[in-house]
Amino acid sequence: MEAKQAGLTCLCAGWTRKDRAPGAPWAATLPVLLAALVLVLLASGAVLAVYYDPRHAFWSVQGIMRGVQGGWLMLGYHRVGAGLVFALLGLHLFRTLLVRGYRGAGAMSWMLWVTLLAVLLLTGWLGFVLQGGAGGHWALLNATRAAVMMSGFPGTVAMWFFGGPAGGDTLARLLVLHAVLALGAAGLICMASRAAKRAKPVPNGQVVAFWPVYASQYFAALAGLALVFSLLLGFAPHWGQGMQSVFAPTPLLVAVPVSYPWYLWPLARLAGLLPGVGGQVLAVMVLFVLLYALPWLDRSNGAPPRRLYKVLIWLLGLDILVLGVAGPMLAALCSAWVFFHFLVLTPLVTAMEAA
Repeated sequence: MEAKQAGLTCLCAGWTRKDRAPGAPWAATLPVLLAALVLVLLASGAVLAVYYDPRHAFWSVQGIMRGVQGGWLMLGYHRVGAGLVFALLGLHLFRTLLVRGYRGAGAMSWMLWVTLLAVLLLTGWLGFVLQGGAGGHWALLNATRAAVMMSGFPGTVAMWFFGGPAGGDTLARLLVLHAVLALGAAGLICMASRAAKRAKPVPNGQVVAFWPVYASQYFAALAGLALVFSLLLGFAPHWGQGMQSVFAPTPLLVAVPVSYPWYLWPLARLAGLLPGVGGQVLAVMVLFVLLYALPWLDRSNGAPPRRLYKVLIWLLGLDILVLGVAGPMLAALCSAWVFFHFLVLTPLVTAMEAA
């Protein structure tokens, strides 16, 4: 009992300790909102896993939706939550780029957020496949075929990941990986938030406590997120989902091209910039290497971001949005622009601004 009281006293002391600068932007609440959404995904996913049968994936999902009391609601929580997680993480990464929050002490936090993006993209792809629809079936079939074609160490890793050809046993394995990656994403959010907090400079002058100054801001942000979540759940529960997921996989229905959820389309288009399975893997690897190396590609030497840099970041954000809806030719141009931005424009423009 005394230990519980001591822990509660320590927690309250941490909330009331004056160690924060006043006037933090609303965007600073994004990590907390991300953590709340991941908790919703973990809770809804645990409920769905009770009724999910990987050997009859599509009909299992249909049975959860129609035969389990409240099953449609759990599926809605999971689908809407997944879309909002990617939307909020994209906003957070965009803001970090805009203010150059990846430099100096913020480099570790930036790399953790990039790792979170990679983990969530893989988790989202696994969730798309686990639905068992026509799109997910052909996405898994193409992936396992590509794994068989790959040789050497990449092929060994790919075959270990899938555990064999596409089928019920493969989906059972991917279900476990899906859950493990989701738990890992929750841990990454905690580590990235802690690293960002340590990277912040010690405030000079006036300082305030989390309670009550920032508590109301976080409460309002969570309430706004709950409102958006409720509106999407009530009026657009299939928001951003690939339409092929509602069709059962049959030999007569070939999903070419595969209709991915909206949050997977930009990466799919970027991967398609280079031909072949090896080219697609290489394009994704190069993209994440560039994101990890961004603190060293930036040559600003601590200079604040100027107008040209901010315009290019806004253009990059628009370019990634267009990737999700563009045709093949425009998508190839937009994909090339992403690599051109990080490889050429970032070092050049930041060096000009530091001069």
